[in-house]
Amino acid sequence: MRYARTIFIPCAFSFLLALTLNPNSASAQSPMSPEDEAIYRNMIKSTGLDPQMVMEAKRNVDSAQRWTKGKDGIVHYHIVGEYQARTNVVGGSNWIGYADVSDHVVINLDWKISESEFVGTPSFTNTKSVVTNLRNSEPSCLPPILKGDYEHFELLAVNQGLGGTLELQVQTNYPTVEVAQFCSGSRKTVPASTETEPVEMVVPSPMMLTMQLPDSDSLRISPDKRSLIRKDAGWTWTFTPSVD
Repeated sequence: MRYARTIFIPCAFSFLLALTLNPNSASAQSPMSPEDEAIYRNMIKSTGLDPQMVMEAKRNVDSAQRWTKGKDGIVHYHIVGEYQARTNVVGGSNWIGYADVSDHVVINLDWKISESEFVGTPSFTNTKSVVTNLRNSEPSCLPPILKGDYEHFELLAVNQGLGGTLELQVQTNYPTVEVAQFCSGSRKTVPASTETEPVEMVVPSPMMLTMQLPDSDSLRISPDKRSLIRKDAGWTWTFTPSVD
């Protein structure tokens, strides 16, 4: 007769798991000596479980405690946004003129993990947009002529959003533009305009740095394991948390 695997954890492993996950335990607060680690692994192995998996769980718990215990659970975030994409630089809804646009913004804030909100006043720095390779939506048509500076992403304010998000107040400035009518005909002037809108930003938890994340534009860990990276709509956002 074959018996099904029990869903109850053996007593020895229950003790080991509690020791591993308990934030107040000595093993969770300080690194083990090589001798202690060997004894610990043998105890785990005697329960029939994989010592490597349990040790990995312990390392994840130890790493997570860095964020929850350092500075009363307040984590500093250095957030860098890099934009690079083909973008419509003509204001209004009746005309389109494309360019290769790059932009850069930096945000610094302190984040209370338990409350999922920032504390104090965030700071931010905008960088002037760079516009190159102006062209019409049809390659054979005359390109638009900008009569001023196009600013793609001018951050005006960082506010607390809903459900642990940031609400960024963003302004886009369209300059006066001359566009070709009927592809190669006379020029028409499109007046300058400004658009302001809220943009929601999710702040990823620093705990994710201890996880095995898939290699996805939605969220990935940087090669140096210090930052979380998200890509969306031409933007690459790099979130670097610290408690130093």
